[in-house]
Amino acid sequence: MGPSFVIEKLEFQRGEVWQVRYFKSLVTFLVGHSGAGKSTALEALLYSLGLTTVTIMPEIAACAQIRLTFRVAGTRWQATRSPANPKARVSLKNLDDDTEIEHSLPVKSTKADEVTAGAFVQDLLGLPRAVRGTTRLELDTYYNTALALRQHTIAFAFLGGGRDEERILALEAILGLWNPDLAGLEKNAAETASRFTKAKADLASYKKLRDRGSVADPDRLRSDHEQKQREHAAAAEAWQSADRALKTSIGEHGRLIALHKAADADRRKAGKKVTAAHEKLHGATAEHARAEGTLGELLNPPTEDCSRCGQALPEREPGRCQQCGQLCPGVADQRERKIAAARAKLERLRLKLQSLRDVLTSALAAVDRAEDTAATALKTRDTYDQDHLQPTRATAQQAEKTAHGLSRDVARLKQWLDSSTYLTDQQKVVDIAKITMEDAKATRNAALTAHDAWRKELIARWTEFFLIRLQQINPDVETAHIDPTDFTTRIKERDQPDKTFDESSVAGSPKVVTNIAMLLALRDLGRTEPTVRVPPLLIIDSPLADLGAVDQTTGRRLIDTLIDVAGDPSADGYGCQIIAATNDPLPRIYPSIRDIRVDTDNRFVDHAPRTDN
Repeated sequence: MGPSFVIEKLEFQRGEVWQVRYFKSLVTFLVGHSGAGKSTALEALLYSLGLTTVTIMPEIAACAQIRLTFRVAGTRWQATRSPANPKARVSLKNLDDDTEIEHSLPVKSTKADEVTAGAFVQDLLGLPRAVRGTTRLELDTYYNTALALRQHTIAFAFLGGGRDEERILALEAILGLWNPDLAGLEKNAAETASRFTKAKADLASYKKLRDRGSVADPDRLRSDHEQKQREHAAAAEAWQSADRALKTSIGEHGRLIALHKAADADRRKAGKKVTAAHEKLHGATAEHARAEGTLGELLNPPTEDCSRCGQALPEREPGRCQQCGQLCPGVADQRERKIAAARAKLERLRLKLQSLRDVLTSALAAVDRAEDTAATALKTRDTYDQDHLQPTRATAQQAEKTAHGLSRDVARLKQWLDSSTYLTDQQKVVDIAKITMEDAKATRNAALTAHDAWRKELIARWTEFFLIRLQQINPDVETAHIDPTDFTTRIKERDQPDKTFDESSVAGSPKVVTNIAMLLALRDLGRTEPTVRVPPLLIIDSPLADLGAVDQTTGRRLIDTLIDVAGDPSADGYGCQIIAATNDPLPRIYPSIRDIRVDTDNRFVDHAPRTDN
């Protein structure tokens, strides 16, 4: 049996007020109708220990902190956690040793080798941190498999309904059947078998060459070795030559890439110059057109109308105002000056326009040349890559492969040449490897045989306790069997065929009874076998499901069985504490049971008594 594990009290901090619920009996029932908060309490009972898979209801989440006081092997501990902050650390304090520091541990580790609160409690309870493949046992795994039967799985899922790999490994660890040394023996047997296979293959290869006449005598072997050395030297020289040619080709290819990049950059620059020349020419053309319009208006001024009556003005003599007819000195000279200035501007713009046309023509020619140069550079680069670089690389790779292959041949022949007694020596290597392999296999097989025999014996004893507990609850059960491989069950009742757990009916709750009997029998086994490390605590949510109204006799037998288990002390003097919940009132008064009655007016959390903490 594992060390004693007893829950003393569960406290809740709501605002500045602490409230408490005590568990003063080894068997405690939370009794009340659905919705009164029984499952809320049971799910939160071990939450402070760092569990991550329990369901936290709003009443618990609203608490600033919850605190669990418990005993492990007689030592009192206190665990405090904040449901309002899932990332908060768990505080674990040894109440019996003031010199021990308070442990502040994370719920989930964020760095390597960081101990979580769950792992600390797991070690405290003596539950191995077993690992097999990708399956790793944590406190939550043990909780869901062997510490608690939860409301949402008790009536239809086998031992919590977790993955088969997790359930099997968890039960093996609890039963003391998880043996990491066996994995080491398996690995050693596999490695020695691999060494034996390699030694035998080397010997067979040598014999094959000998049978072909390749190693018929030392002189022939020496001749082959010298020939291979010459071939390897030539191949190595060819490889070095090909490698030098490859490096030269890579350098030339890099130069061609650089030339293409430069030519492409020139092409882009020439294109930008053409665009700029087009824009300037367009602006100059527009400006030239405006100058022509201005000169035309000066040479052929439009007919003007009278500013007062709007009629066409008559022709006037030169020098007179066209509207009033009076002399206007300087009008003719002013017009001639404007015409001369307009003609001069037009000529200047014509010359500018012609210059810009020449610039555009030059830019277009330059961009054509740049595009031709870039295209030629690209083609030269790609042609060199395809026709020269790739063949050179392939030649170098093949030369390297050939040289390495001949190097291995030379090494093998050198090994055989250095040992004129290679056949005898290698046979000794094979014989030693075979003996080592057989010894490793024998050690492994002996360990496996002993382990399997102990496993079958242990499961047979568990099965005996399982049948006793089943018959205590249901006298119609005739036989029961627990599979020693995966721990699944088969149960036969009177006038019924034997059934697996999945084949059992839901009506009458045979699955509930099976789950409870399995875990009670596991604790019975723990009392008689020191290697079984099952914690003597069991949390059961709704063990009397479907029994209160259907079969009160079965319900009474179930309660009597729970009392019987709790009354049987463990090795250190503590019985198995059982905390359960049920909707229906207990069939009668049980002196050994403390029932905590809850309802909508007296909820487990909301209406818990205050404490002075």
